[in-house]
Amino acid sequence: MIPLLHRMGRNLGLLVFVLAGITVVRAAEGDAAGSVLTPQKRQEVIEQAAQLLAAREISPVANNPFHPVGFQELVAGMDRPAGSTTGGTAGESPAQPAGPRSNRDLVQAIGAGLKPSGFFVLGGQPTLIFGQKRVKAGGILTITFEGTQYTLEITTITPPNFTLRLNREEFTRTIK
Repeated sequence: MIPLLHRMGRNLGLLVFVLAGITVVRAAEGDAAGSVLTPQKRQEVIEQAAQLLAAREISPVANNPFHPVGFQELVAGMDRPAGSTTGGTAGESPAQPAGPRSNRDLVQAIGAGLKPSGFFVLGGQPTLIFGQKRVKAGGILTITFEGTQYTLEITTITPPNFTLRLNREEFTRTIK
């Protein structure tokens, strides 16, 4: 069986080699016959290239196809609860806290938004997965929250919960 495959591979290689040779010969014949254009044809090509490369005035699109005119009116007409984060106009920024937050408030806010994408036990040690990062109990996780980076420590992982620590303040939440 193997000698047959070897022979077929050798024949296929020979066929590819012959076809490549024929292609090269035909390309060489074509280049010799008509590779240089006449001066008139070259001038036409140069003029066409100049037209394509000429600077054009770009006019702004009046209507954005991704945000039709009636869309903002529809969103404004919907009943939304106060403090809803899904509504709002394009110029609004998300609501920021009125004053400085305590470490307890920060760790709770960060923990509420932190959702592990997976959980497994390897060698008896529970491990959480956050995107591409795997964190075991005692591991450190760097999070950007409201434009500021925070370093959180995963203190314990006891299914179905895990505990986060930020500056001596701890917060426990469920894995799911």
